[in-house]
Amino acid sequence: MANAQYPVSQFRCGQFACYLVLFGRAFGLPIRASHLEKAFSGCEGRVGKMNGAIYGRTGSAAPKQRRRRLVMAFEMVRLDRAASEPLHQQLYRQIREELESGSFDSSASRVPSSRVLAATLGISRPTVNQAFSKLLAEGYLQVRKRSGIFVADHLPATFLKAAKLATTTRTEHSPRVARRVMRMTDFRSGRHLDVGIGGPPSVTLIAGLPAVDEFPIAVWERLRAQVLAKKGAHLLRYASSRGEIELRKAIAAYLCDFRGANCHPDQVVVVGGMQQAMVTCALALINEGEVAWIEDPVFLQARNVLAFVGAKIVPRPIDREGLVIGKCSRKNSPRLILVTPSHQFPLGVTMSLKRRKALIEFAESRDGYILEDDYDSEFRFDGPPLPCLQGLDNASRVIYAGTMSKILYPSLRLGFLVAPPQLVDTLVKVRAVMDQHSPAIDQATLARFITEGFFLSHVKRIRELYAQRRVFFIEQFQKWLGDYFDLEVTPAGLHFVAWFRRAEDLPLFMRAREQTGVWPRPLSFFCIKAQLDPAFVFGFSAWSQAQIEQGLAKLALAVKQLKQRGAGNVSSFQIHPFPPATNSYWPSTVVRRN
Repeated sequence: MANAQYPVSQFRCGQFACYLVLFGRAFGLPIRASHLEKAFSGCEGRVGKMNGAIYGRTGSAAPKQRRRRLVMAFEMVRLDRAASEPLHQQLYRQIREELESGSFDSSASRVPSSRVLAATLGISRPTVNQAFSKLLAEGYLQVRKRSGIFVADHLPATFLKAAKLATTTRTEHSPRVARRVMRMTDFRSGRHLDVGIGGPPSVTLIAGLPAVDEFPIAVWERLRAQVLAKKGAHLLRYASSRGEIELRKAIAAYLCDFRGANCHPDQVVVVGGMQQAMVTCALALINEGEVAWIEDPVFLQARNVLAFVGAKIVPRPIDREGLVIGKCSRKNSPRLILVTPSHQFPLGVTMSLKRRKALIEFAESRDGYILEDDYDSEFRFDGPPLPCLQGLDNASRVIYAGTMSKILYPSLRLGFLVAPPQLVDTLVKVRAVMDQHSPAIDQATLARFITEGFFLSHVKRIRELYAQRRVFFIEQFQKWLGDYFDLEVTPAGLHFVAWFRRAEDLPLFMRAREQTGVWPRPLSFFCIKAQLDPAFVFGFSAWSQAQIEQGLAKLALAVKQLKQRGAGNVSSFQIHPFPPATNSYWPSTVVRRN
């Protein structure tokens, strides 16, 4: 009856208390009430009811403290019983050599007990204790009361070994790398390759960063727990290289309803973000030396992708209607054309309907393909989002690429391709070579996030937030930097292009960037051959109104101080020359300060 009425853990606690009383009476020991309270303590906290099921210890009960240090394994120790050297000496020598090498993790400084190590190596405990005693005596190990044996904080031979290594000269040589790496324009090295942000981001005003602090984490985690509870171990196995079918269905439905696409779930391929989408298409379609068109100016990584696959890059200028097609010989016809028709980065131009149709007809006539990067399409502030280029394609020439990085959060690393039916299998094969598939748990969670309406709610809410920050940025920019720039305002996007009124102010602002950490990019950073007037590209979406004002004020104050010190004519930076603008693109809407 007791087992039927009470949880097992509570019954055992009561059983233990009864044994304690009987034991005390048998040996004449005084058993106080406090002893019984300790015996019963935590019994009620170990049970809790949730959704009608009985679980273990609840959150109110204090969990046991975990060990602060991992235990070293010494798995590389090899003992030779046929050797003349005693086993304890072999063990002592090999442990000492491992400690002196410094190859162990500093968090794993706890040494296994003699019993555990003896069982692992198949030797007696006295043999282990003899080796430990010698290491303790020489200062390699130390005993911590009630904790065990640990590696000493300062090893005796460390300084001798370091001095010996310091006298050894090594010849440095440049590694031999593939030509595809040398063709890339990415000159970063060391810590500059760590593009991620650890901790709260500073106010840099860099373009392309979303407001991740506004993401509904609680909703996401709840959906994640639900899909894990429902599908369990299925999500821990290998997944489809095409992507989870539920997610492909959700993406296809969303694109058809809200982006004007014309696609089926079988045309959707889930990838690891926009970068992988571009690499997949480039590897699948371009042979080394074949022509690829790209917008100029352009997102730097798009250029690196084409260089990586060995394409002959042909930069195309941008005018008020988007990418300029112009004249092109049959011999130099592009195999792939990379465009951002919804919101060109960085100039912000939206490709006109006339130019979109002309581009599709051109690709069909030259047996090429268009890779449509639907950049910032959800963030249009003047009127509804424009239909995507893929929805106009009746010739199966457009590959649509989208990502969740700017809508949800960048570290999710989930994007998608919508390909013409004849290309889907090819893209899946290339994508499978890279990393087989994206995380199945994240895919299943995102599918629920979309189908249950949270995705659209988040897009609507975040668009309103960005609209407020956008208006505030324009006001504060005119207040602090309006004397130096003409701010261009386009109908969509999460950044602005600010054109210098005086080209001679550019070196001054380059120095102010270094001093303040407010880091708008110069427009020339994105140019290949385009010769544009000097300008900066400012982002605003990732920062609150107070942070936006703080960043702009800090930059303005630094420029003012530099001008007072007469530092504007001296610059330690290499800056691209800026002759008068020669292409046909000019700001469409410019905010000027009178």
